Amino acid sequence: MIRAILPNLILHLIAILLVILNVSDVEIAGFADVVPLFDLMAIFYFTVFRNIFAIWFVFVLGIWNDALSDNMLGATSLCYILLIKLFLILSNKMLIRENFKQIWEQFAIFCFLFLLMKWMILSVLNGSYYSIVTPFVQFILSSVFYVLMHKFFDFLSAKFLEK
Repeated sequence: MIRAILPNLILHLIAILLVILNVSDVEIAGFADVVPLFDLMAIFYFTVFRNIFAIWFVFVLGIWNDALSDNMLGATSLCYILLIKLFLILSNKMLIRENFKQIWEQFAIFCFLFLLMKWMILSVLNGSYYSIVTPFVQFILSSVFYVLMHKFFDFLSAKFLEK
């Protein structure tokens, strides 16, 4: 029984570590605010693309992200869940996953909508508009890094999920 649970547990722990990596204060030439959204990449891959993570786990990841980044609790979870539901509905009807280019485009749209939604929610809830530069740079970095992370997630899926 433990052998059946262990692969899924490892993938969930990796997602938790990616949230920590996203909100940690990495001082690389002043780019602490614009790290790629590794947690969003994992959520897209393992929830929308592979349907492995449950919604409750994505909710917990969002709360964890908000708690670590000192945002209003639930803002990130709300963005995650609304986008996941939207993309799951669309995937049943019209999203095509025949090649990597289409998956990459879908992630770029997912990432853009997430950043826009989170920027709007946090701006409204805090009563002041944040700069759009940081989300824009995060979008570019995340879209570029998704290529590498998709390969990494493919490796993890092959290693832990497929026999």
